[in-house]
Amino acid sequence: MNKIVLARYRESVDWIVHIPDDFEIYIYNKGNPIVSPAVLRRAHSIIERPNVGRESETYLFHMGTKVDDSNNFTVYAQADPFTHSPDFMKLLSNWRQWSDLQPLSWGWREDHDVPPRYLRDDYEAKLDGRLRVRPERFSLHTWMPIEFFDVGAYNTSRHYREVHGQLPEGTNVASHFLNLAKLPHLAREAELYSLGVFSYGALFAARNFLVKKLPTESLKMLYQASLGDICYGYILERLWLHILDADFELPKIEPAPLNKMDYAVGEAKMLSTGNDC
Repeated sequence: MNKIVLARYRESVDWIVHIPDDFEIYIYNKGNPIVSPAVLRRAHSIIERPNVGRESETYLFHMGTKVDDSNNFTVYAQADPFTHSPDFMKLLSNWRQWSDLQPLSWGWREDHDVPPRYLRDDYEAKLDGRLRVRPERFSLHTWMPIEFFDVGAYNTSRHYREVHGQLPEGTNVASHFLNLAKLPHLAREAELYSLGVFSYGALFAARNFLVKKLPTESLKMLYQASLGDICYGYILERLWLHILDADFELPKIEPAPLNKMDYAVGEAKMLSTGNDC
């Protein structure tokens, strides 16, 4: 049976009664008690948790305690997924069409225009009527998306570098964090690339066997990080897909060193055009 993991704070979860019967619903409740009879009937399990660690603490607690190695899907979501995914319910009904690791978000918040409306409109025009899912590509160094300026994302990378002893500008934040999480193979891979891809709101689905492959020690390290500095929640939001097997993008290409002939040719060209560098 597929599952849905919901990290709830104060949000109404009355909408879960409309979730397809293909899913068991696990609500990790970090807020006021849930009393709706309809919700109580529909939920497979309601687990009371302390209000710590954002959604990443919820996900990691579930991953460490309730995931098997089956081929079934688990959807990971905050309790109001519609902010990030207006087509969320339709996406659930189409789960048989998903990839093994499936982003489910369309954006962050329309009222903050993130991503900008013109990017969403352009992307939607190319979907040809398909449901709205738009993964975002971002720099592994600055944490910012590559198509627009996001000061919040940049501040996350800056704060992370400060927390870790003033790491220099340009540090590959993904590689650094993955090393700390005892995922050295992923850290080495990240170091070879410039871009990652993420799903806004940490909203995605994964086959259980992908989660089960994570080493127990790494799960423990990630869980402890989720309880630490606030920046780790934002770091995890953008790394979930890669932690669970998505490839990094845009490999770094080291330029070949200039030999003396190359330098001489370049210098001659500058002189012939009158450029003074």
